Amino acid sequence: MTATDAKAAGAGASSRAAQMWDQADWSQIEAEVKRLQVRIAKATGEGRWGKVKALQHLLTRSHSGKMLAVKRVTENRGKRTPGVDGRIWPSPAARWKGVLSLRHRGYRAMPLRRVYIPKSNGKKRPLGIPCMRCRAMQALWKLALEPIAETLADANSYGFRPGRSTADAIEQCFNVLAKRASPEWILEGDIRGCFDNFSHSWFLEHVPMDKEVLRKWLQAGYIDEGTLFESRAGTPQGGVISPVIANMALDGLEAAVRASVGTSTVARRQAQLNVVRYADDFVVTGVSKDVLESRVLPAVKQFMAARGLELSEEKTRITNIAEGFDFLGQNVRKYGGKLLIKPATKGIKSLLDKVRGIIKANASVTQEVLIRRLNPIIRGWAMYHRHVVAKATFSTIDSHIWHLLWKWARRRHPTKGARWVRQRYYRRDGHRSWDFATKGSTEGDTCGLQLFRATTVAIQRHLKIRGLANPFDPAWDTYLARRRSAKRSAGLPGAS
Repeated sequence: MTATDAKAAGAGASSRAAQMWDQADWSQIEAEVKRLQVRIAKATGEGRWGKVKALQHLLTRSHSGKMLAVKRVTENRGKRTPGVDGRIWPSPAARWKGVLSLRHRGYRAMPLRRVYIPKSNGKKRPLGIPCMRCRAMQALWKLALEPIAETLADANSYGFRPGRSTADAIEQCFNVLAKRASPEWILEGDIRGCFDNFSHSWFLEHVPMDKEVLRKWLQAGYIDEGTLFESRAGTPQGGVISPVIANMALDGLEAAVRASVGTSTVARRQAQLNVVRYADDFVVTGVSKDVLESRVLPAVKQFMAARGLELSEEKTRITNIAEGFDFLGQNVRKYGGKLLIKPATKGIKSLLDKVRGIIKANASVTQEVLIRRLNPIIRGWAMYHRHVVAKATFSTIDSHIWHLLWKWARRRHPTKGARWVRQRYYRRDGHRSWDFATKGSTEGDTCGLQLFRATTVAIQRHLKIRGLANPFDPAWDTYLARRRSAKRSAGLPGAS
């Protein structure tokens, strides 16, 4: 075979591979995977672990499971982020070859690529980026693990779970703390380096999946600045499977908290214990400081120690509801007996610092470019806080940003008067005559591109998901479909 023939044969194989991917019937693939997941969830609820193992084997070796796993890792936000091998799967042909590579026999996990992202406190969070094949294999096993995790999950766990969000966790805080007879003391829990310190032996003993594959992921190590390091504990932030197995490790916290005051129903009711958890952030309510300090806190520490974790002594504290506490970017506090949940001061400062930094760094760009860079940040922050008492905060945010932009505009034209600057950068919008906006590009368009104002976001009470809702139990299908439809009609994320 000549070089030309070999090249033509290679191009033909690539074309066939691309065709195989493009012709996939995704509705049928998703239905087949969902059917197996429903069976896994049912077997889990019945305690038939042999059946669970057999169904997991069937799902992780199925063509549909492999196709869906590759689809998910090549369409998410990290699809263009390579692992240590520098490869991604951008084309249909590469994705089809990725499907064919998902074989368990002879599978070896490659080390992770270590990267760092900044945290809000100025420190850096380490992320471990697997290669595409390992990412797809983790996504495949996630399909087989999620039905088990959802069936056994704590009712008030809201992080990294389908159909749940921070808004659900905050609404649960309101539900348990807003009444006149609600508990007044809160244990704010903070786990020190949660993802970095999980016990590998606990995972290998309790996570119901292929132990050899799980061991290879946990012990793959990571490469940082060209040096290979061992992984002796933890699960990497950045791994597809990490949120699921981390949730499985922390599930059971509610039972441990309730057991701390004994088995008596009366004692548990009097203790007023409630747990609200979002990933590794959690709060526990109690009738008194003594109950939380002497009984609940030791039980929580014991629960964490079994999983290789410990609480941060500096950040774990017991607070009265009259003093308030910050949770998931919100401040929860009672004012004269009335519970109000507002955006946390730290989050407000962080937003304004970010906006100020963008304006300062873009002193010479056009108004249109500046608006395009600010709008997603302001809109995203306002949408996150739209379910709490935030209208006054939104107004304050808009006022601060207006003053920052006025200084930006005046500084660009030091020889011009205020009236000229106003006519150049501000437009009338109905009764508003000081909207930061570009000139209309078409006749009749008076505002053009306009700065997004937080006050345009309507405050809307969030309807919390029911605690026992399980997306892999057909009994909940109608309820969850109604929630998705409501989100879709409101144009909210998570509607699909």
